[in-house]
Amino acid sequence: MAELVDKQMEETEDDPIMPDEVDSSEGSLQQNISISSLTLMDGGSAGSHEMIPSCSYKSSSSRSLENCIKFPDHIKQKEDMEIQDVVRQYALCFLPAKSLCRFKTVSKEWLRWINSPFFVHTQTNHFRHISGLFCQFPGESPSFMSLNPVAYGVPNPTLCFLPEPVDVRTSCNGLLGCQSRLGDNAYYICNPVTEGWRMVPKPNLYHGPETAIALAFEPDILNFEAQYELICAVTLPGREALQFEIYSSRTNSWRVSNAVCLELDALPLNGDGFYTRGFVYWETESGAVLVFDLKEEVYGIVSLPPSRKPTGALTVMRGELCYLLPHKEDDAWSIEVYGNMDMSLQCIIPLHSEFLGHLVDGECRALAFVNDDTLIITLGTKVIAYHARAHRMEWVSDARTDGFVKYFPYVNSFCTCRPFHA
Repeated sequence: MAELVDKQMEETEDDPIMPDEVDSSEGSLQQNISISSLTLMDGGSAGSHEMIPSCSYKSSSSRSLENCIKFPDHIKQKEDMEIQDVVRQYALCFLPAKSLCRFKTVSKEWLRWINSPFFVHTQTNHFRHISGLFCQFPGESPSFMSLNPVAYGVPNPTLCFLPEPVDVRTSCNGLLGCQSRLGDNAYYICNPVTEGWRMVPKPNLYHGPETAIALAFEPDILNFEAQYELICAVTLPGREALQFEIYSSRTNSWRVSNAVCLELDALPLNGDGFYTRGFVYWETESGAVLVFDLKEEVYGIVSLPPSRKPTGALTVMRGELCYLLPHKEDDAWSIEVYGNMDMSLQCIIPLHSEFLGHLVDGECRALAFVNDDTLIITLGTKVIAYHARAHRMEWVSDARTDGFVKYFPYVNSFCTCRPFHA
């Protein structure tokens, strides 16, 4: 009996039944499994049994935990990262597209990273700053005014990569909505940075010259492919009514909303509109704002201030709808900001004359409020970015004074835009 016990202990020392064992010499975790002398009992026969011979498994050093958790060569552990790796992985996605195009020349690794679909998707979601304004004079090609020419820009601001000449009509989070100048009046959606574009199929309703449009695009962290909609407020022929037709990039098709606007204050619309936070806004010629809820597909009317002028602008200020109205008293210009549902006066932003100089004698027109701090205005023959908090003025571009120019805020983004594939 003693010999049997000693023999079993020797087997146990050679092959212990332990879930894990740390090999101090290698610093690796070895898993040793032993199944010893398992006996299966036959429930019908008390004395019958079957012996299963013991077996043992020991992991080899090639399958040690150290090898199992080894990182792939293209992924670096935090302790192995250098400063350029940190910048590449965590900082580049917050930069505009023009700067990133320059950074492609840093190394082949950076080139592959910036061109990867994952990075394009990440940059689209993280970079939302207004980078400049597309502008277009009637009958001419589009152009781009950068708020920082070193950082923001597009390779072909005239959009000559499109198959035909177009008019820019709307902009949203890096995408432009355009329409052909030729007889078919086809709509195009494009990204002027990547020069990707899509021709929108022909709508179901007749879109006459009075049709007002707006592009809705919200980058989504869960969707690698850009999903956008083109909302068109269409005046019904022979009727004082508006109907809404909506194009979806997801299905590459149009749908006609059940909502029909019969409000006289909504007609006619004063040009194209814009989208923000689920709603589309169009200014009307009667001094109101037509609001369309894109999710519920219902509309409403908001009144503009009675003092509104052609030099005012309907825009978004710190996430809220507002109306900017230039006002001059004596020799000083200021911008009156109206907001809330009643469009009451919220604040006045003074434009300090010591920064404006001789431009104070020119006509002031509000264009937009961008990046939570900056007023974009034209003053005389100049387009100016006025930083409200710092009371600092920057010259952006020369302004055209021989006609009414349309301006569209634009985000320098890598967002994808390509033809539809079912």
